[in-house]
Amino acid sequence: MKKKILCGILAMALACSLYGCGSSGAATTVSPNTTEAAGGDTAAGATAAGATAAAAAASDLPEMTFSIGHTGTEDSWNHSMCLKIKEKLEEYSGGKIKVNVYANGQMGSDSEMILSVIQGDLTMQCTNTASVTNTVSDCGIADLPFLFDNVESVRKALSDETFLSLLKEKFEAQDLALMLVADQGFRCITTNREIKSFEDLAGMQMRVQDNANHIAFWTDATLAPTPLAFSELYLSLQQGLLEAQENPYRTTVASKFYEVQKYVTNSNHVPQCNVIFMGKTAYDALPPEYQKMVDQTMEELLPYAQEVADESMENDLEFLQEQGMTFLDFDQIPGIREALKTAALDNAIARMEETIDPALMDAYLKAAGYTR
Repeated sequence: MKKKILCGILAMALACSLYGCGSSGAATTVSPNTTEAAGGDTAAGATAAGATAAAAAASDLPEMTFSIGHTGTEDSWNHSMCLKIKEKLEEYSGGKIKVNVYANGQMGSDSEMILSVIQGDLTMQCTNTASVTNTVSDCGIADLPFLFDNVESVRKALSDETFLSLLKEKFEAQDLALMLVADQGFRCITTNREIKSFEDLAGMQMRVQDNANHIAFWTDATLAPTPLAFSELYLSLQQGLLEAQENPYRTTVASKFYEVQKYVTNSNHVPQCNVIFMGKTAYDALPPEYQKMVDQTMEELLPYAQEVADESMENDLEFLQEQGMTFLDFDQIPGIREALKTAALDNAIARMEETIDPALMDAYLKAAGYTR
């Protein structure tokens, strides 16, 4: 009941904002649970931003309130991105845009928030591509396994102009405006089984997302993938019901899986790809000046997102080893990456061709440097 009331308030607030009814008085208030952002820019950037802010404040642009939701914790990559968006938009608008950030699924599950964004009850969402596949099935392309050797090749593919243009079209078809695609590094296996060869993976019971693509490619790779609610994972590992799990290092740290797992790897089986999007109707209704501010914010957000991801991958891996986990370097296990790629990649491509636009698939594979 509380969620319905809150969504109703958000809807009215956004409607008022879009049609300028806050321009003659105080800014629309969405919720008291606003998270403040902090940070700074270079002197040159600050001067340019200050000029933009001063111009916005002096104009007759309406006061607006944006709401951004995500399901991550307050120390997650998602939250860092949302705070940076808040900082930039409030700065560039001279305070005329107020941004409220809602973490920990306060605005609902990922699927509920996607619907809220489409309906205009939520301004913006930050989530991973796997959470969007039921709405934009082509996002499943990020689930292609063992395609990339390093994070640089991931970023090259995700920033390819042809690929991005086609993916944006898929979002627009669902009345969503894709604002940013960025990686959070890779998903990596942690386990209680020592891995010295490809054969050691056979039959390993590993928790995976309830995602048909992931279940299929891990089965091809000879593991025993087991879908399980994330909330049940720690206890299952602790009790020995499962041997392994796979997530970005940040999740492994935040969930304290180092307490119930012996080994951490750099399996790098799929990149953790995240997206930030608005409702297309809401974006199109913004004043052109605000559209430019949103676009500028997202353009500046990408290098910051990559910097946060890189620091997190390095620091979190170091932390996990400090907690007693042993690092199994897949680059030092002869033939394991090649065997995994041979077992899983082409089969995954063949399956995904049934649901993913061939033009998008070709653009992504080409950008990744993979030839079939």
